[in-house]
Amino acid sequence: MKTIQKLLFSLLFILCLNLSFAQDQNIVQKKVDSIVNLLPSQKDTTLFKSYIELFRFYFRNDPIQGKPYLDKAKELVEIIEDKSFQGWYLLNEGQYNNNISEFEKAENLYYEAISRYEEAKNQQKMGDIYNSLGVTLKNLGKTGQALEAYQKALEYHKSINNETGIMFVYGNLAVLYAKMGNLKVSNEYYEKVEKMARAMNSEYRVQLARSNRATNLVETKDYKEALKLYFDAVPIFEREGRKLVLGEQYYLIGSAYLEMDSLQKAVENLDKSMVLSSETGETAMLGMAKKKIGEVHFKQGNYRSALKEFQHSLEISKQTSNNIEIADDYLNLSDTYEKLGDVAKAYENRKLYFAVHDSVFSEESKQKLNDLEVRFKTEKSRQEVVLQKKEIALLEEQRRTANLQRIGLIAGLLTTIVLFGLIYYGIRQKMKRNRLERERVKAELDFKKKELTSHALHLAKKNEVLEGLKQKAAALKKTEGGGKAYQELIRTINFDQQDDKVWENFTRYFEAVHKDFEKQAVSKYPDISKNELRLMALIKMNLSSKEIANILNISSDGVKKARQRLRKKMNLLPEDSLETTIMSI
Repeated sequence: MKTIQKLLFSLLFILCLNLSFAQDQNIVQKKVDSIVNLLPSQKDTTLFKSYIELFRFYFRNDPIQGKPYLDKAKELVEIIEDKSFQGWYLLNEGQYNNNISEFEKAENLYYEAISRYEEAKNQQKMGDIYNSLGVTLKNLGKTGQALEAYQKALEYHKSINNETGIMFVYGNLAVLYAKMGNLKVSNEYYEKVEKMARAMNSEYRVQLARSNRATNLVETKDYKEALKLYFDAVPIFEREGRKLVLGEQYYLIGSAYLEMDSLQKAVENLDKSMVLSSETGETAMLGMAKKKIGEVHFKQGNYRSALKEFQHSLEISKQTSNNIEIADDYLNLSDTYEKLGDVAKAYENRKLYFAVHDSVFSEESKQKLNDLEVRFKTEKSRQEVVLQKKEIALLEEQRRTANLQRIGLIAGLLTTIVLFGLIYYGIRQKMKRNRLERERVKAELDFKKKELTSHALHLAKKNEVLEGLKQKAAALKKTEGGGKAYQELIRTINFDQQDDKVWENFTRYFEAVHKDFEKQAVSKYPDISKNELRLMALIKMNLSSKEIANILNISSDGVKKARQRLRKKMNLLPEDSLETTIMSI
């Protein structure tokens, strides 16, 4: 009985939702029709605004259907010759190209729009342009430049108190932080967006923020809560007619099921995503869905089918210049070729992956993200101080008004209170600045330690992978005609394993955390060699013997012998601990 009641309730809810959607669509269509009916009587700037408004009606749901109106606006803007209107057109043209995954073209159009508005000395839409530019730069894998664009967008929106614009930028910053792996800060921004959306009574924006936050829950393997948030948002997106967003939503649901190894459900939702993406011309999302289909085949052991999907995904990623997705494609291709026994192609694609990945997730981009986080916290503290000042000023005014008849006594009392307040405020500010400085220094040191450990583990993993390739290459040597290819592959691997530039980068990271370590070690033990200095640095990081062996490209026995030689040169007694002695340097 309860099951039947639940079923009836669900059917009633869906019926009401569909009726609501139909009513909303009728309202939108009537508004479109009213604007279209006015077009014959309009001209110049009024007609241009109508064309842009008609394009915006279709922009989020079916940008291709709205493109003819944008083309009409282009014809008009060439006649109007107004820099602001030209910039307005270029902004919309850029957003259209971003939605159909023409990211490089969109980037150029945004820069042109900025130039036009600067020439017109009009800052009205600069926040919107920089925010849109940030999205496109993120799609291109230019994370550092994307961050700079978002910062400028925030500055423009805050200067005119544009709460909606600020909310949009916060949402995009949350996405960027998630891409860079900082889920804590990403979630903080999503919570801000959700709070602002609720204040604006925008159910669509609330659900969009919750759905984006669900993506972070997938990263932490909280699949049940993530799927709940995803499915809660679907009816709202359908009611709003947001095909682009729905395409992405089904992609995210499919990705979550893939992580849970529910492969059939993953395929069902990914197919829905590809249908919607094909309808809206969202090429990038189509490529990402194909990549996930490839991962399904990979998990099923259908490596040939997986290879085909990954190659198609790479073609689309290159077409849209999406470097973040290109890096993932190379990694998937490398793993697939390895499963198929093609060692040479596996190694080639792995090298391409490292090259693209390092260019996207560079030290500079991460540092810029940390700088923004510090700026955000500092700005928050500044706003709190301003609010406190206003509250203090209000209390003082109320106090003076209530005690005007006793001016003499109150004047002395107020002077004392204000003086004490200023001294107290000054002490509090100094304490706050000192605390912020300590937090900043600690955060910077923690970040550098993480970078150092990540770099060391990356070296270990890289050498481990290369050593595995050596063993597979040895098997290749035994095949007919494989000798020459074997020698060439071994020389390439040996060169990568002995690359001094890798150690130069490691030394730079290490010295940033452990300043003057090398200088003090050489001063105290002048007989130690360069390789022994490297061993001391790895011991200082408290790495295991296996990790040290992988990084130094030697065996575990080799590590033991190297430690013995080091103890001898350091003149340590049998009861002296090598680790404790090195940690004390």
